[in-house]
Amino acid sequence: MNLFGQRKNKRYSYTPKHLKNEEKEARDTMESQWKEVRNANHRKKSFLISLPFLVLFLITVLVLLYILSRYE
Repeated sequence: MNLFGQRKNKRYSYTPKHLKNEEKEARDTMESQWKEVRNANHRKKSFLISLPFLVLFLITVLVLLYILSRYE
């Protein structure tokens, strides 16, 4: 119990209507700009360049070299 302490001010989450609209519009424009940038920079990768394919290809080449070296 706080006999001599000051009371804290009550806080309300009130925002006026005109500020709500501006914040929403600003957020929408920022999101749309990020989507445009992301889509512009997004390059679809080819299957032949993917890392799992390259590793699998390297392993098969090494196995084939090993098998073919036994025939000499």
